[in-house]
This record gives sequence, C-alpha cells and structure tokens, in this order.
Amino acid sequence: MPDRPVQLILDASAIVAFVRESIDVGEVIAEVDAEEAAVGLPVLCLAQARTSVDDVDRLNLLAGHDAVTVLPDPDDWQALAATVELVGRWDAAVAALLALDSGIAVLTATPGLYAGLGGGDLTIGI
Repeated sequence: MPDRPVQLILDASAIVAFVRESIDVGEVIAEVDAEEAAVGLPVLCLAQARTSVDDVDRLNLLAGHDAVTVLPDPDDWQALAATVELVGRWDAAVAALLALDSGIAVLTATPGLYAGLGGGDLTIGI
C-alpha cells in the first residue's frame, strides 16, 4: 500500500490516551483511516508515552496500525530548540514542529502546552 498522507499528529498525551483505551483517540484514528490517510506518531512522543504506560502490546498495536506513520524528528535543530523553549518539553516541541511544518494539527490532552504556537489553532483537544 502506498504511503498515506498524514492528516494529524498525535503527541505523547494522545498516544497514552489511546493505550488507555480512549474512545476519543480511537474514533479520530478510525476517521482518518476511513479517508485512507494517516496520523503521525513522532518517535520522541512514542518514547515519552512508553515511560507512562505498561501495555506495550497496545502501544505496538498503535505504532503498527495501517493508519499510522511513525515520524522521525524534524531536521531543523535550531527551530526545534526554539520550539522547546516555547513549549517546555522535547516531545511536545517535536509534535508541534512537525505539525507546523505540515500545516496540520496536534491531537493532545494537554493543549495548553501549545498555546503560544500556530495562532492558538495548532491543537485538537481530547
């Protein structure tokens, strides 16, 4: 199957919510899948989520889903450093920068982290 276009980024809090069986996150992934698109999981967000959950099988299920693309860190280290200064966390900065670069939103349980970015329209809260 060809690569699917990424329509949404899941940050660590959204990944944790999925592992904890959040219907909200599952529904979003199902909607994106129905459009034959993907949600993006930044590698650093996956790693951060792993430190907060015990169900590694469910985390692996998410990472291997057809409607998921695991994303590498952004190439622009200076933009990443500046974004870390704004949001205060590396994983959130990676999610934000990938979303900003792609013109898409971040699905998150912590929208306040991103309040200073994207004119306030960078996130979709769960």
